[in-house]
Amino acid sequence: MLRKSRGFSLVWIVPIVAAAVGIWLAVTTVMNRGPLVSVTFVTAEGLEAGKTKVKYRDVDVGTVEAVRVTKDLKGILVEARMEKSFAPNVTENSRFWVVRPRVGFSGVTGLGTLLSGAYIEVEPAEGASATSFVGLEEPPLIRSDVEGTQFKLVAENLGSVDRGAPVYYRGFEVGQILGHKLSDDGKRFEIPIFVRSPHDKLVVPDSHFWDVSGISFRAGADGIDLKIASVASLIAGGVEFSSPDGRAGPAAAGTTFTLFPDESSIGDSRIAAHIPYIIDFDGSVRGLQVGAPVEFRGIRTGTVTQIELIPDFTSGKAPIRVYVDLEPQRFANSDPADTIEEQYERTKHLVSLGLRAQLKTGNLLTGDLFIAMNLMPDAPPAEVEMIDGVPLIPSVPTDLEALTASISGLLDRLSSLPIEDIVQSLQRSAATIENIVADPDVAAGIENLAAAGSDLRSLIAELEASTGPMARSAEAAVAQAQQTMQSVDAMLGQNSTLRYQLERVLQELTTAARSIRSFADMLDRDPSAIIRGRRE
Repeated sequence: MLRKSRGFSLVWIVPIVAAAVGIWLAVTTVMNRGPLVSVTFVTAEGLEAGKTKVKYRDVDVGTVEAVRVTKDLKGILVEARMEKSFAPNVTENSRFWVVRPRVGFSGVTGLGTLLSGAYIEVEPAEGASATSFVGLEEPPLIRSDVEGTQFKLVAENLGSVDRGAPVYYRGFEVGQILGHKLSDDGKRFEIPIFVRSPHDKLVVPDSHFWDVSGISFRAGADGIDLKIASVASLIAGGVEFSSPDGRAGPAAAGTTFTLFPDESSIGDSRIAAHIPYIIDFDGSVRGLQVGAPVEFRGIRTGTVTQIELIPDFTSGKAPIRVYVDLEPQRFANSDPADTIEEQYERTKHLVSLGLRAQLKTGNLLTGDLFIAMNLMPDAPPAEVEMIDGVPLIPSVPTDLEALTASISGLLDRLSSLPIEDIVQSLQRSAATIENIVADPDVAAGIENLAAAGSDLRSLIAELEASTGPMARSAEAAVAQAQQTMQSVDAMLGQNSTLRYQLERVLQELTTAARSIRSFADMLDRDPSAIIRGRRE
């Protein structure tokens, strides 16, 4: 007998409800799941599936679900599930990077990850939705929400400028260097920089940028120039810029500027016209370097561009040829419209008035030389010689060379004097005097004078008795005459002082003549001994 089936059992209510709840939870989970994005990195250092978080401003907005190697084995593919509420902010312009401890010129970052572990930082941006990204290997220096303007600098040498270095305006930090790369032609470096708002309005088309990295030291004919930047620049380098007064409107984003090696180089770059000249020097140019200044009465008017030796085997001379560029724009009354031929004609006129070039010492410590141009009316007449279409400006010796030449000429004149003949003549004169003094007739004459004086005294004694005062006066006169005769005898006698002094004078003259001869011979062999002294 068949049983009659019963109705729906209440026992099935529990599994049915459980299944419905499960389906609802599954559907809800799927509906609330955010998109899965993939980010490619070079390395997976510090990243773990299921543990590493994706954050925005320290708030979790996603979780890494998988970490695996790319198919080409050149990178790491990280898959992260983003929060649904944050998904609209993940666009094609979003940026991802790994936050881990880093030490750089801009400071130490990511120290908090030493305990919590590395995480992926995301920077939202506007744009179309996307799920595939290439991660940054370094955190961006400037976030996309920071207002400002980006410019580009170009430089022949990179120096110590590096990523993260500051950009200054009058010593105040207003931006950062974003990086650097070599240009496609390999001739210069391209350096992108970012200047924050509102300071980006200070950058105008006529602004000038220069390197202020660390310590700048330069020693030359201009002297010693030492500049020390800020502590940050000593460590990381830096760039500073200035803008002229009465500046125009702000420069457009992406404007390219030249990065000068230092501030002093900016003034030289404003000189557009450079007129070549040649100067020959017969003496040594040791200490003169390429880049040395050419000055006119202390004002820089040009620069040395080349130095070379021009030997002349026919004449045996070897002048030093110096090529210089003069800059007419440094003269207040110069006319930019003047042609180079007009400049050369003006130079010829100045040479006719006495314009000459001369080497001078610019720095006593380093011994560097510079070329001084000056009007010398007393200089020997000279004309401008054209060499391959370039004028040759006449030069004059240095002050030391002129002094040495003057002394050498004096010594030559002394050497040409008949010193030996003069000494011999003096010796003959002395011998003649000695013979006169030693002549017996002279001695006899002196004795006769003495006898005459004695007789005269007797006569005076006789006259005194008769003439009285007159006789005594005459006797006094005779006594004075006798004393005079004795003085003459003492002066001209064999052991007299006069005779001894005459002999001494002759000996000193002979010694002086020999010394002058020896001194002239020494300078003839080595004229520079008058400056350095006699060599031992």
